[in-house]
Amino acid sequence: MRWLRAWAPALRMARREALRSRGRSALVIAMIGLPVAMMSFVSATYDMHQLTPVEELTRQIGQYDAQVEWVADGPITQPPLGDGYSSTGRMRESPPTAAELLAVLPAGSTVSQVAEGGVDVFTPNGIGGVSARGVDLTDPRLSGFVELLSGVAPARADEVALNEGLADRLGVGVGGKIRTANPEYTYTVTAVVELPSSLYETVVFRPGVLPPPVDWLVDTPAPVLWADVQQLNEHGLVVRSRAVALDPPAVPVDDHVDRHQVEEVALGAIMVVLIMLEVVLLAGPAFAVGARRRSRDLALVAAAGGTPAHLRRIVLADGVVLGLGAAIAAVALGVTVAVLTLPLFEQFLVHARAGGLRIFPVAQLGVVLLAVGAGLAAAMVPAFTAARQSVVTVLAGRRGVTRSRKRWITLGTVLAAGGAAIAVAGAGIGGTTAIMAGLVLGELGLVLLTPSLVGLIARAGRWLPLAPRIALRDTARNRGSAAPAISAVMAAVAGAVAIGAFLGSDEQQRFDSYEPRMPVGNVLVRQNAPDTAPPPDVARVQEAVRQVLPGARAHVLQSPVCVDPAEGRGCSLRLDMPPAARCPVSSGHDITTEQRDLAALEDARCAWERGIGSIQFAVVDDAAALEAISSAPAADLAQARQTLAAGGLVVADPRYISGGMVSVIVTEWQQPTAKRAQQDPADRPPVTVPAVALPSGTQTAAFAVATPALIQRLGLGVRRDLVIATVGHVASAEETERLNGAVHAVAGNLGVEVELGAQYREEPIVWILGVVAALVALGAAGIATGLAAADGRADLATLGAVGASPRVRRLLSLSQSGVISGLGAVLGVLAGLGTTAVLIAALNAGGDHIRFGDAPMRLFLPWETIAIVLAVPLVAMAGAGLLTRSRLPIERRL
Repeated sequence: MRWLRAWAPALRMARREALRSRGRSALVIAMIGLPVAMMSFVSATYDMHQLTPVEELTRQIGQYDAQVEWVADGPITQPPLGDGYSSTGRMRESPPTAAELLAVLPAGSTVSQVAEGGVDVFTPNGIGGVSARGVDLTDPRLSGFVELLSGVAPARADEVALNEGLADRLGVGVGGKIRTANPEYTYTVTAVVELPSSLYETVVFRPGVLPPPVDWLVDTPAPVLWADVQQLNEHGLVVRSRAVALDPPAVPVDDHVDRHQVEEVALGAIMVVLIMLEVVLLAGPAFAVGARRRSRDLALVAAAGGTPAHLRRIVLADGVVLGLGAAIAAVALGVTVAVLTLPLFEQFLVHARAGGLRIFPVAQLGVVLLAVGAGLAAAMVPAFTAARQSVVTVLAGRRGVTRSRKRWITLGTVLAAGGAAIAVAGAGIGGTTAIMAGLVLGELGLVLLTPSLVGLIARAGRWLPLAPRIALRDTARNRGSAAPAISAVMAAVAGAVAIGAFLGSDEQQRFDSYEPRMPVGNVLVRQNAPDTAPPPDVARVQEAVRQVLPGARAHVLQSPVCVDPAEGRGCSLRLDMPPAARCPVSSGHDITTEQRDLAALEDARCAWERGIGSIQFAVVDDAAALEAISSAPAADLAQARQTLAAGGLVVADPRYISGGMVSVIVTEWQQPTAKRAQQDPADRPPVTVPAVALPSGTQTAAFAVATPALIQRLGLGVRRDLVIATVGHVASAEETERLNGAVHAVAGNLGVEVELGAQYREEPIVWILGVVAALVALGAAGIATGLAAADGRADLATLGAVGASPRVRRLLSLSQSGVISGLGAVLGVLAGLGTTAVLIAALNAGGDHIRFGDAPMRLFLPWETIAIVLAVPLVAMAGAGLLTRSRLPIERRL
């Protein structure tokens, strides 16, 4: 224990120094503790929501012994947990009955049916979709699967239970009524329940109300062991057994390593490294402040016989003591916040109840070690600097000249260039881990280069006024403390700007690549029913649209159908692409996805096609409907009307037109029914008709538009089952719900589609990162400014002696803060935007946007983040100017 005895005096001195300099100690504990508290919070929150096997089973099957699903008519194989299966036989087509299940289950077993799906219910604004479950709430063995909060369990088919979210939305309590659509039926609410596995708005029916598929919960006289599971597998049942999950059998384990899991672990480790690097850069100047203030004490220790190891140990002990204090405070804060915010996470983020109050002790111990390690790492450079200081120089009150060593410049350049190369290579192959690793190396390189950049920029001080000139000189002289502070600002700003720019660029690409399914704001009402169903009353549908959306211009469209519709019979139209427009490699039947992707990079004809419009073929007998179908200019619509009048087609994709003509193919088929045998799809001979294409970039609701006369010529009939309306604005969610209710009153099988257009989603993380970067920059600037003020007392005394005015001190402090925060912010913005530009160029070079027909990614400037971080120097300068006393110190020198 000799090493402990050697550390004991240093630790006592560190504790005394921490109590003596409480302001600095609190600042260091906050800088180390806040990121560590975040890790503690994440660890505790993760552990609370990470269910144990017993908790997960309880939410899946309650107190039952197993859950079974009959999937095949022959033997299957499954893993022990039942999270998959494989079968070489025929899949089961009809749902099993309780009697069929009991016939293959052990004697004395009982079963209970559970179902999951969705239903449409009438809301105060119209009709909306909600989740639905079908379970027997009177069954006590479902405890843990569902909990009864108030009321009594539904006992009849016309009774339901609601969870609290849906009850609040509908404004219905126990004893109230709800009405479903498709089919329309009224139910009495008898209870309010909670499903711990899902807090989404849910209605719970009696078993048998919801349509298949359903699962079955099984209660057996004895636990369902692995041998029982395998026996049931012979009948085609997938089994999730409580006994097997709690005591899995010894089966061969797949040694395959999931690449995504490895990448997640690597990304997590890289993020921890980045956070710890930021903590070290932030806390390092604070330890440098302490070491500089204690430089005379350390010099006296050395003069009394202390070795460099003793001096290093004294400074490193500060890191241990403050890191341990930060760890204790961080764990207490993180766990407390995790417990207090648990209901918010359950309700609004996870949408499920946590397993319990847990803190993840192993992770919390790791958090403590990380905090202590961060304190040690932050004190490392000041410790070695203090150990190398000249005793005579310190005791005489002089300072040496600081220069950047060439080996650090070389290493920083190599790391920065190597990191950029790795990030670009990772972007080219889609490797997130490689990208992040390259960014970390590049950041380390920039950190090592910062002292050299400071020295280079300080040369410009000769052309500046007095206060900025002294500020630049002191920054260059105190590189050991100023460079980490500038690096901390640069790293935080670069990370915030890079992430904000990349997220914004990705969202902008999604926005640019969006293809509306019809003109923005238009509304389409269509019938979801087979061709044999009676067509809707389209006149009433038009009137409903006009009532809900005043000013809307509604038009009736028709769909092509078989001339004599029958059960199971179908007919469709498609266009035949000319040979010159086809992808050359798609003629082979054995082409792989990878081959198609490679071909798309060389030939635009091989790019993956996107569907155009919400309707494949729209039939119009009123040419005015074209205005609602397409957003093309009036001249193009006039030409389209002429083509329709001449018996031609209007198409949205010009590739299908060759010489002003297009080839149309009719396909018909017959599904097996009780009266008709199956008939595979068969093509009729192609028919060539004149055609005109809508201009590129046009928003269109139909891939092709025809007249009833042309459809009749092709040997098909039409049915009036569509209504499209030009609204003039994008319908709100409330208007959409009201429209759903209005068209449902006409027919229950009508659906509403509203074209919202491309929606740019503002990422809150961009603002959060900007604020975090601003706080980091302010903290680093404050620390470095304090150090410069402490080191510059002699200079200030000299200025006072030669007649400088008191406001010089305020201007000097203001300039020092501006130099540190401004230099870090500018370098960070440039580094962040440069990193994002390189990544975007690499991604565009990869060609993914070409293969999938997307717009290329372009650099999006996150002005919110940039504005926040560039405003930091002004805030830091204002704070330094307000908090600095104008009185110049008077010191006596020997």
